[in-house]
Amino acid sequence: MARDTLFDAKALGVLMKSLNAIAVRRGESDIVAMKAVVSRLKEGSGVCLYPEGTRTLDGKIAKIKPGFGLLTRRGNAGVVPMVIDGMYELWPKGQKYPKRGEVNVMLGRYYSPQEIKEAGEEGFARILTDKMRSMQAKLREKSGREKFVYTD
Repeated sequence: MARDTLFDAKALGVLMKSLNAIAVRRGESDIVAMKAVVSRLKEGSGVCLYPEGTRTLDGKIAKIKPGFGLLTRRGNAGVVPMVIDGMYELWPKGQKYPKRGEVNVMLGRYYSPQEIKEAGEEGFARILTDKMRSMQAKLREKSGREKFVYTD
C-alpha cells in the first residue's frame, strides 16, 4: 500500500504500478483500498502494510492502529512483523533527499490468523506494537544507536 499521491509523480508512479501497489487515500477511511487488500489476501498474495499509517516525526514506532487486525482477519492472513531502523536518521520527514548511512532490517516471527483472532483487534495491535518496538531496540543496540524510550 502506498499513499495515492505517490502515483501522481511520473517515475515514482510507474514504479508504484510496477510493484502492484495499492493506492490509499490518506486521512480518510479508504474502503476501496481496504477491499483491494482483503481481496489480495484471500487470493493468497502477500501484502506489505505499514500499520502505523505514516513515517513518524521522531523515528519511534507509533502504536499500531487496531483496524490493522481487521484486514488480517477479513483476509484470513497471518503477519510477519518487520522493522526497518536507521531510515529516520538518514531521511527524516521533510528532508528532500536521504543521506548515506546504515539501515538495518529485522523480521519477526510469524503470527497465524488464529493467534490474531484470539488476541482480538486491540490486543493484537498492542502485541504487534510491543514486538516491533522490541525488535527496534535490538537493532539500535546492535548498530550502536541510542534506544528509544517509550512512555505509552
